Amino acid sequence: MSHPVTPAQRDLNRAIRAAILRDGRIGYALAYGSFTQGTADAFSDLEYYVFLSPADLPGFGVRAWLEAVAPVRQFVVNDFGTPNAVMDGLIRVELHAEPDTALPGVEAWPNENMNPAAMLVKDRGGRLAAHLAALAAKEGPHPEAEAQLLHDRLLNWLVFGVNVLERGERVRALEVLGWVRGGLLRLARLAEGNTGHWLTASRRAEWELSAATLDRYARLTGRLDELETLYAEAWSWTQELTARVPGLRGAGPELARDLTRRLGAARQRR
Repeated sequence: MSHPVTPAQRDLNRAIRAAILRDGRIGYALAYGSFTQGTADAFSDLEYYVFLSPADLPGFGVRAWLEAVAPVRQFVVNDFGTPNAVMDGLIRVELHAEPDTALPGVEAWPNENMNPAAMLVKDRGGRLAAHLAALAAKEGPHPEAEAQLLHDRLLNWLVFGVNVLERGERVRALEVLGWVRGGLLRLARLAEGNTGHWLTASRRAEWELSAATLDRYARLTGRLDELETLYAEAWSWTQELTARVPGLRGAGPELARDLTRRLGAARQRR
């Protein structure tokens, strides 16, 4: 089902960009995310970085700045330190305000679906364009090179979750299962050769992954009283995906034996 970008999103995007261009304190600015990648829809965020001189930055309040553009219905600094605002129509806006001395750090960003021409909003003197060009020239992610580390981290989460489940911390085990599912989703992308959204593996998964993979993923969701079955499914799928990814070294025989026994005994007790 198609959900095209709304007029409200377009109007707000234009208003924010215009305010950035008017504000003399802002020397450099860029947009990022789905609106610059050509994949935005009616539910997409608006996301920006603005760069100011270190002298101007302390007096720049993100919330007050956004409120001068449009009504802010909710505002918070999220878990990752990013100011987030909710505007009318539940449109989310992320706005980072950084010192212009941080401009070179743009080149260290991961290069996944970067489009400098669409990202550049304001560039006093051309410095930002140069950094964006360097970013776009970088090699993108190498999922195959990360496969073994991804697999080993997945095993670590799986063992952690099984142990806290056996202790009786079912809520915690359900939380850990989220990390397990995330690792499995990436392994599934590798197995299917569909790694276009590697950094956020859940992005557009419904359109990019096979029906069989989505069905298998759904079997890892359930209630607190189903966790023994869910963890057993996760372990089974881990082994299947490991066999499908070329060159991947799976769990050692002793670890595989211990996991299989522990999960089998846990299911029997339920």
